[in-house]
Amino acid sequence: MEKSNYTNVREIQSFPNFHDAELLRIEHRRDERELELGFKRVNGEIEVLLFRQVLAMRMLDFAEQNVASRVLLSPIHSFSVNEVRTIVGWIRSWADSKPVLVSQEQAEQITQSIQAGKTALFALDPSCGAEVAVLCESAWLRQRD
Repeated sequence: MEKSNYTNVREIQSFPNFHDAELLRIEHRRDERELELGFKRVNGEIEVLLFRQVLAMRMLDFAEQNVASRVLLSPIHSFSVNEVRTIVGWIRSWADSKPVLVSQEQAEQITQSIQAGKTALFALDPSCGAEVAVLCESAWLRQRD
């Protein structure tokens, strides 16, 4: 990865608005433990999020059109312990009907790790199409050329 083109989201003062952005591109590099998501925002600008050292991820229902209702990403969004429990339980599940139980202790440990900047959590709630969640060591935003 050419790091000069990316900025760690922890260093970004003004994070772009992803409401109604369309998820256009997914690149998963499993051997490198990286995931890249490319979005076209309402204003036409392309934004790329890169997740490095992916610990766990899940994506569901990537379809013809994939529009974000909201994008939550730490540290821009401060996740509660209950949000972490729900999202991480969903990530670790193979079926929505039986989410994996994340204990209070596990949820608190993950939340503390997120708050300390050791891990990052991302969740895309869709208006339509893909739902995505990623737990990783760091998240990066590609800077426009």
